[in-house]
Amino acid sequence: MKSSKSQIQANLRSILENTLEEARREYLLAKESRDSDTKSSAGDKFETGREMMQREMDKLSALVDNTLNSIAKLDRLADLPASAVISEGSLVETDQETYFISIGYGKLDSIYAISIESPLGLELKGKRVGDRIEMRGRHITIKSIV
Repeated sequence: MKSSKSQIQANLRSILENTLEEARREYLLAKESRDSDTKSSAGDKFETGREMMQREMDKLSALVDNTLNSIAKLDRLADLPASAVISEGSLVETDQETYFISIGYGKLDSIYAISIESPLGLELKGKRVGDRIEMRGRHITIKSIV
């Protein structure tokens, strides 16, 4: 494997922290825009603009919450001991790809960060080195678990 599990976790955490910072910044800008919008004679236009800003704020607030939850989950996984079976926190090398069973993020360099609740995560859960699974017509063999 090209990267250690701790390096992958640190890289993923850094990406999440940047996402969090950007979402918080955008939230404040949307709030400022909503609050500074002055009521005009075109009342409906004013209310529509405020509602659009409020929706954007709600979306950003949800992103902040989800990102904080993902960071907390990553931090919990850092303390888990290595296991001979695939579980949350496992770094799994297969004959096709390498997966970090953590949060659903997607491709991170040459490794995929996937959730244990994802379809592939559920297939891999509890498997050992040498086990094979079938996923969407592909046969995948587990080569190592860290």
